[in-house]
Amino acid sequence: MSSRDLMSPRLPSVPSEITTAYISDLVRALETFLQSQDNPGLMRGTKLTLTTLPTSDTGLEEGTLWRIGNNVVVSLLDYVVFDGLQSTVSVGSVTVNIS
Repeated sequence: MSSRDLMSPRLPSVPSEITTAYISDLVRALETFLQSQDNPGLMRGTKLTLTTLPTSDTGLEEGTLWRIGNNVVVSLLDYVVFDGLQSTVSVGSVTVNIS
């Protein structure tokens, strides 16, 4: 699956003797390629498999995918999702006498 329209850099031709100029050109080409890989960009594909998605957005950065049951959701900074709902309510009292 191609994530972006990136072209691999053209590596310099290997000379008969390895020189510092050749090594510099090679390092520059590799650095250019690595920088392009680190930059975010568009992604397009026909199949994506996500394994072991988090089940809570606690501590995730904005835009991270996580799941609630079988639903995949996106973590948003301005939207709160509670990790669980639990409550205890007490109304009055009960006295039990056994004789």
